[in-house]
Amino acid sequence: MSSVDSFKRLVKLAARAFYDDISTKGDNQPKTGRSDNRGMAVVVLDALTRRQSVKEEDLAKDLKLHSKQLRRTSRFFEEEKFAMRDHCRETAKSAKVYNAALAATGDGQLNGNSEEKMKMNTHSYCCLDYAQIYVIVRYIIHRMKKKLKDDMEDKNTIQKYECPNCKQKDFSLDALQLINMHDESFHCENCNAELVAESDKTAVEEMGDGDDNARQRMWEKLREELRLS
Repeated sequence: MSSVDSFKRLVKLAARAFYDDISTKGDNQPKTGRSDNRGMAVVVLDALTRRQSVKEEDLAKDLKLHSKQLRRTSRFFEEEKFAMRDHCRETAKSAKVYNAALAATGDGQLNGNSEEKMKMNTHSYCCLDYAQIYVIVRYIIHRMKKKLKDDMEDKNTIQKYECPNCKQKDFSLDALQLINMHDESFHCENCNAELVAESDKTAVEEMGDGDDNARQRMWEKLREELRLS
């Protein structure tokens, strides 16, 4: 797999891990069930992985989205540092056709009507910033791990764990490398068995919101992509 393909996989995994439930509707627009656009962010990111650079109008047509919806989503990812946008002033298609006809006749004079046809329009182009995405994804994961650690410290979560297989003790919640993202539990670094609390207290289990197995597998794949990229 090429490095470009690895980055594309990273984008697709990050889209589903971080932006699956994101709605890019305006703050003043009601998010009704009929107009809810959650999931659009994933669709747009997936589409951008298949293109180097694309005119936003063309991308909106390909995805059968309103141009305003597409612009709002592309602006969102520009703010998230996932995408770059470029705004170019170009002639309309009618002007391009007219110029070709003008060149063919050899007539270099422009009249009033031709000046109207030469009116310039602004078009926006969008592409993914893969290098920046790699940095941002690593930062998001770092921030989430820090929040996990802070939450556990604030709630006086049990610090000591014991391995039921090899009886290894004194595992600390500060050792975040013991977290297995597949089942969101602490595992023994010696035999990989799931650790249990040393005392009868119940450990706080807020390392997830009960996400399904698909989301857990997404986390594991995302971490693997970061290691390989």
